Amino acid sequence: MQGEATQAFRYSAMVSRGEGIPRVDPMSMHPEGFPTGQNSIFEEYLAGGLHRVVGGDFGRFMRLFCLAFPLLAIPGIYLWTGAAGFCHRTALSASALYGILLPAILRARGESLYRETVALPIIIFLGWTLERALREDSARLHMAVASSILLFAALASWKVTGFLALFIFAYLLFSRGVPRDPALILPLGAAQLLASLVLTHMRHDTAILSPASILAAAAMLSCLGPPGLRRVMPWAGAIAAAASVLLPGESGHVTAVALAKIRFLFRHPADPLLLSPDARLFWVGGYTSPTTGEFIWLFGPLFAAALPGVFRFLKQARGRLLVPFLFLSMGGYLFFDRLHVFLAVALAPVLALSGRKGAILPVVFVLAGAHSVFAPSLGHRLSEAGLAFRPGASLLTDNEVNGYLRWVGTSSAPDGAFLAYWHISGLTSAYGERPTVLHTFFENRRNREKIVEFSARLFETGESLVSFMEGSEARYLVYQADFLLDRSWQGAAYLGGVTTIDDSSAAFLMHYAPERLERLALVWQGPSLRVFELDGNPVSVPANPLFTLRYRAFFDYGTALACISDPVGTALGLGSSGLSHRDPDAVSAALLVLSENPAGVPPEASVGLLQFLVEAHLAGVYDILDLEGDFVAYLAAWGPDREVRLDLVRLLERANLRERALFHYGQAFEEGGAR
Repeated sequence: MQGEATQAFRYSAMVSRGEGIPRVDPMSMHPEGFPTGQNSIFEEYLAGGLHRVVGGDFGRFMRLFCLAFPLLAIPGIYLWTGAAGFCHRTALSASALYGILLPAILRARGESLYRETVALPIIIFLGWTLERALREDSARLHMAVASSILLFAALASWKVTGFLALFIFAYLLFSRGVPRDPALILPLGAAQLLASLVLTHMRHDTAILSPASILAAAAMLSCLGPPGLRRVMPWAGAIAAAASVLLPGESGHVTAVALAKIRFLFRHPADPLLLSPDARLFWVGGYTSPTTGEFIWLFGPLFAAALPGVFRFLKQARGRLLVPFLFLSMGGYLFFDRLHVFLAVALAPVLALSGRKGAILPVVFVLAGAHSVFAPSLGHRLSEAGLAFRPGASLLTDNEVNGYLRWVGTSSAPDGAFLAYWHISGLTSAYGERPTVLHTFFENRRNREKIVEFSARLFETGESLVSFMEGSEARYLVYQADFLLDRSWQGAAYLGGVTTIDDSSAAFLMHYAPERLERLALVWQGPSLRVFELDGNPVSVPANPLFTLRYRAFFDYGTALACISDPVGTALGLGSSGLSHRDPDAVSAALLVLSENPAGVPPEASVGLLQFLVEAHLAGVYDILDLEGDFVAYLAAWGPDREVRLDLVRLLERANLRERALFHYGQAFEEGGAR
């Protein structure tokens, strides 16, 4: 599980074990703990409760649940499309097409317990029952009651449903074709108001004063009062709802980022200080706007296939809920790329109508299927063309996360709290079972403030960062190489409002010179992660190209990402460049990268690099201690090799470094009985 899903996984496990979810979670937002009622906790009770009944391995069950439950969206789309007046064939085609619209539906059908996993099928069934309640007089009352139950469940599942509720009640108030029937409006309005008062996360957000609740009350009054009141209530409700946006609340970060996107035309300003802290924090992957490459990757071929059916869809679905839902989904996706899951739902009926005649429908299916099968290749081609298609790149890999979590579970103090970025914090509390200072939940104002403050303190002095750790009662700090290398709008420096990074900053020292930190001791290192312990005992770690100061010029963020994803290719390119420009530091960096990934690399290739470095030293342009490090890296990867070790001994003796020479002579003796 990743991000917010880590906490959903942990809470589901609690329910499965019969422990219940605590009102205050001591494992997050240490030391005060996280009030769990501030989050929408529904899927955790559903998944954990089901596992408690069926039993078996919890991890396997959760994977099955995350893959299987979203499949309910497929019959839901069939029912909703049919209720909107389309024929059986179109409804069946729409639901079948949705089932293969990868990668556009992966967020809702992946192996992580995101809010969309449970909420999206509920919302689709809500669309079906509401469509029937709007159009079928004989079924209105019981479909309206069903809609109110589904609306309540959706509000309990996902906070985004609050924005959908705003759309629903605006539609009920202002759409000309909606009957002002109390049997339709009262159950829905009651569900919204009841959820605002009963659900703890909505009560915490003062949802009773939210735009959706105000419009719900206005809709209820518009169907009960005298004719004059009925005419004025829609506009009075709209004015009151607009005014409520200005009220202070826990969801102010959503308003902040929406206004910032409008102000800066959906592009991050170069100066982070032009944005508020909330806007900088929330305007990240999942809540940013889609790039051109991302849009093409998710929907490009699908939109092309859907074009023939657009006018047919708008004509046949006129006056139906599906039409405004299509435009709402497109608008929502432009503001927050995470909402592409709604656009996939809305696009399915349009695609089905594009292939209504003859043999065209199989062509549409083949195109959608091919788009799904070749999505990775399409993404690669888009990247080669310079079109970023997936924001949120990171140096962190699954293997490194596994190694980090093993260290946390075996070598850290059980009561030691970790200060880490929010995604690492979620993994640490869920799988490492250690308390964390930060949380994946952005809706908590104090958590948002702490995340931004942590980002800023990283680029202040070591004393400032230690003071923050002490104030949070944190024992460990998890440093990511991304902190210093990523200078984009997704990086920690941008989030902290930092425009220049001093070489004496805590981040710089943790990255390149941890020995200069007074109270932070390096206790674990991975390819891109480092863990520091407050007042701990430092351990010796192997050389790492990303953390070596003299390699700084060779590893900007793009090269660092390439080094993680394709280390051998990156090393060969770096080595070739170093040899052609006679740059020993570049050749040394290439040798170190290869030594960390020796599988499939013939020793002869590394020997050539090492020989060049020896020649550079003998020519007086390369330091002997740096050369010693190169020999050590080579021997760690392709050793033991007694002759190579003895060559190092001779070079050290030539440089009058007799103690170092004796040490390596002893190593050579142990490795092969040197005489």
